[in-house]
Order: sequence, then structure tokens, then C-alpha cells
Amino acid sequence: MSWTVLIDPETIEIQGQFLTTGASGVNWPGVQCTCEDPTVVMATRDDSGEIVLLEDPAKVTQKTQAQWASVRTQQRELLYKSDWTCSVTDYGVPDRELWVQYRAALRDVTKQSDPFAIEWPVAPV
Repeated sequence: MSWTVLIDPETIEIQGQFLTTGASGVNWPGVQCTCEDPTVVMATRDDSGEIVLLEDPAKVTQKTQAQWASVRTQQRELLYKSDWTCSVTDYGVPDRELWVQYRAALRDVTKQSDPFAIEWPVAPV
């Protein structure tokens, strides 16, 4: 997926972005650059004075932290929904050991390296 980013040539500020559909012939004011993720780029001038897009480390960090927060929220929700399997001692939970393993795998989700490609464990049926 590719995005076109519109940049003000005087201020070098990003004015907007839109998903590139492959259609050509559209003449937008300002400078246009393409990228894969407009939420993590900044516009700057290279040594020759051309306006280019670079990945902004601060924006990448912010996006990654937000994704980890989302992962932790989903993790907590799944742990909460499966609390009944381990917290009630007088109720015979079928496949209790499978539930214990599932909940352990849920707790380990945040040990994965990429919050955008989480492999979620599947709850026992």
C-alpha cells in the first residue's frame, strides 16, 4: 500500500496524505512524495535541496508504544475473560491444564518483539 503525502514547499510541513490508487494526472498544489506509512514520516530537504520524506524516530516510537498499549489492553481483556478457569476452586473446569497453558501464553504475549504482528494464543474450546 502506498500513500501520497502533500508537502508545503515553503514550510516543508506535511499538509495531508491520501492512499495512492494508481490514478495519475491529478495535480495537487505543493510537493508530492510517496511512502508506505504517512504517520511516521517527516519532510526535509536533502543535500541537493530536494524535499524528501524520512522516517521520524520519535513518531515511530510513539506509534510502537501506542500499539503495545493496545496489545496490553487486549491481553488484559482476554485474561479477564478466562479468569473463571483458574480462580474458582470448587468448580470442575474441563481441560483445566489447557486453560492454565493458554493463560500463561497470554501473559507471554508482550515478550514478542513486534507489537504489529502478535501471535495470539487460541483459547481451549
